[in-house]
Amino acid sequence: MADSGIIDLITDYYQILGLSPGASEEEIKEAFKRIRDELSAKEDGWERLKEISRAYETLMESVAAADRKDPAAEINKTKQKRFKNNNESDTTLKGFLLSAEDKINPFLFAGRALVFFITITWGFKYITHPVDSNYAGESFLHNVSLPFHEAGHIILSTFGDFMGILGGSLLQVLIPVICMGAFLKRNDVFSASIALWWVGQNFVDCAPYINDARAQELMLLGGVTGRDAPGIHDWNNILGTFGLLKLDHFIANMSHWFGILLMLASFLWGGLLLRLQWKHIDSIPDR
Repeated sequence: MADSGIIDLITDYYQILGLSPGASEEEIKEAFKRIRDELSAKEDGWERLKEISRAYETLMESVAAADRKDPAAEINKTKQKRFKNNNESDTTLKGFLLSAEDKINPFLFAGRALVFFITITWGFKYITHPVDSNYAGESFLHNVSLPFHEAGHIILSTFGDFMGILGGSLLQVLIPVICMGAFLKRNDVFSASIALWWVGQNFVDCAPYINDARAQELMLLGGVTGRDAPGIHDWNNILGTFGLLKLDHFIANMSHWFGILLMLASFLWGGLLLRLQWKHIDSIPDR
């Protein structure tokens, strides 16, 4: 009977605020604010104001108590609040790409800031080295992309010899694009911005190989050059097929600078996200 009385009282409080039982925390807050603002303009609204204040406080305590009893409810509520960007709506592209969790763990933020700093530092080196320096081809990330490049030859060769040749560079670029899409699907926009940097890095990485299409002087996998083993240089074959060998340097520079533009875009995107997330850093959790 006592529980029934409490339930009836809670129901009455919902009605006082003009809400249906089970209304969300946000709906309770909005209803209280709306009625309070209406009453503030009335001289005789004091008693009514006390009534809605009591209803509001009781309902908020009830919601908080329910969350404590049901951890899953608290998790779901956190997920629903996640990725709101001030007054931006998540339904807009801008609101989605520039979104942040309501509360950011300070250690998570520090990790993201460190990764951002590394990509900027590394990216600056890519930007300041010209195509013919082959800095990209001699960097550590070239070795990371190499397995995807070689796998592309094997996987896409099922679509013919030409696709098997193009598949190396194609899959090398597609892998970070796929990663970016996966991060966006799970609403991890900061990781998506880093994946965009990786996409740009792979365009820069391909540039020296394209640039070498005619000269065929770069050392390839297996310790030989294109001149040593005719027919194994991907971009000599690709551009030769279309009669574009004379444009190898131009196409290489296009790939290089397009990659740099993607890197710069990732810097802007990641920097804006970190600036937004800085405002949402939570206090250091108790041990």
